Amino acid sequence: MVLQQVNSVESIVFGLTPTTGATHFDPSCYRGRPVYGVLDILHLRLPFLDYRTGVVRQAAVLTRDATSRVVLHTGELWSTMFNGTGATNVTTLQLDQRQYGTLNLSDHVILQYLSSFPDIGTANALIKFVLDSATRIPAPPEISSALFQSIPSLPVLEVAVFGDVLPLDLIQTIAPFSSPSSALFFGSEDGSALRNWTINVIGGSIVWTENATSPLVVRDKSLGDTTITQTWNAIALAITHNIPGIGLPNITATFQGTHDFSP
Repeated sequence: MVLQQVNSVESIVFGLTPTTGATHFDPSCYRGRPVYGVLDILHLRLPFLDYRTGVVRQAAVLTRDATSRVVLHTGELWSTMFNGTGATNVTTLQLDQRQYGTLNLSDHVILQYLSSFPDIGTANALIKFVLDSATRIPAPPEISSALFQSIPSLPVLEVAVFGDVLPLDLIQTIAPFSSPSSALFFGSEDGSALRNWTINVIGGSIVWTENATSPLVVRDKSLGDTTITQTWNAIALAITHNIPGIGLPNITATFQGTHDFSP
């Protein structure tokens, strides 16, 4: 069912040849298909808000040069789809090519996006936020702002990236310290794989965050003997030996003491 829906969108909207199901992983199967994600217009620390379930909480961030291969549209379609939760309802509007656009030709998509906001005041607040972002460090809206309070009601701008997504197309990765169930990702085997790949393969940093709207994050740029690596090793040891009472508060308190948190 999911494959049929993907083919219906990709063939009608993008003009791609329908694909067939794969019985095993084959890199060649995705080279001619788009990779889906979200446009982080609000400078959130994670791809989706914390209350969302069944979605990926880690993400890779594209370089500006790779955006020439991006097509965007309003609303979630496939960025949250491929997680084993089943099919989604594809609407007639989502099959309309006129609802899609490149970043250079996106005025109609942005208009549709802003028109779907709950009220014009929120739309104006987002426009001001984006314009102000050009002169300040990228960070989520301030907690005291009306825009911050409206975040859960705002639609998603989804992107489809065409062509190979190689290490040179990426600038960094982002990840939460822990999962919603409080299981630590920082210090885990999976976290180690992401950390090593980010720093060694793409030559970027991994941004660690408490949640999607955290004002401060930890930027992990080296596998050397830094305070971050020392903390990582201690947490990894605690996970391996099932030491009780070790959790997110230990990590955040340590990084506050070492001044590793930054905007």
